[in-house]
Amino acid sequence: MKISDIEMLHVVAHSNSLNEAACKLFKTQPAITQAMKRLESQLGFKLFDRQNYRITLTEQGRRFYSESIKLLGVRDDLQIMADEFSSGNEANLTICYEPLCHQNGYNRVIASIFKRFTQTEIAITSGKRFAALEQVNSGVADLGIGPWFDLFHATGDLESIAIGEFKLGLVAKKGLLPTSLTYDELAHYPCLAMFESGFDFDSERLAYARGSNIMKLDDIASIKSFLLSGLGFAMISLSHCQNEIDAGVLEQIHVLDRQDSFTAGIHVFRQHSKHHGPVARSIWSEFKLLGEAYAG
Repeated sequence: MKISDIEMLHVVAHSNSLNEAACKLFKTQPAITQAMKRLESQLGFKLFDRQNYRITLTEQGRRFYSESIKLLGVRDDLQIMADEFSSGNEANLTICYEPLCHQNGYNRVIASIFKRFTQTEIAITSGKRFAALEQVNSGVADLGIGPWFDLFHATGDLESIAIGEFKLGLVAKKGLLPTSLTYDELAHYPCLAMFESGFDFDSERLAYARGSNIMKLDDIASIKSFLLSGLGFAMISLSHCQNEIDAGVLEQIHVLDRQDSFTAGIHVFRQHSKHHGPVARSIWSEFKLLGEAYAG
């Protein structure tokens, strides 16, 4: 068994078909099929159930896969360590920074690291709801800054620092909706909502996605733009709309028979078991100081 077999297994497990996996790996479908059959032969048990052109992991396959991907993590850690020994700092650092949680204090920490480590390329990503959690768990991002709930620890081996909070509320263009209405009445108005993540605990209910019709978007800037256009209501960070609410362009909507505003924590988080280079350690230290200040 080779590390390349585990890499291929990882891609196949996250694809809807062998053809999709082949496209991702730039190989032919027969080559992928033969490689997986060869791996099953070496292991002595079936990794996949193959039905109707779809493949799913068997129970033994799921257990083997969950353990085998740890090898990829160890491989990546060794590469980071080797790069650190040879060049001193990481060549790049990826931070998934959810726009919902943007704050000047966090921006200053990132700016400080950017200015100090000029040879390291800093990449800032974002995406759908809980993108930071998804990207850190999958190894796409080295660091995540986003909403945090205690159950997130169950999604992976993560360590986190509480660095702030934000408030969510229902908002619409002034005059589009009654400022107070029932939950059932809210269903008669169009809704703007973020795309759900791939996590089992995520659902449309977390976004208050209830309306006569629903538009899904993948960034908060687009949601705010359509709010200002009067297209519908949205559950959104109130700090992102405060200027427009104060100016009377947007207004907060209150639901008489349901909770209509929520306060959520903001954490910075990373994989606990991963080897972190000098740049990653430095930014973590700065966020730790920010966390201590937030905790008071």
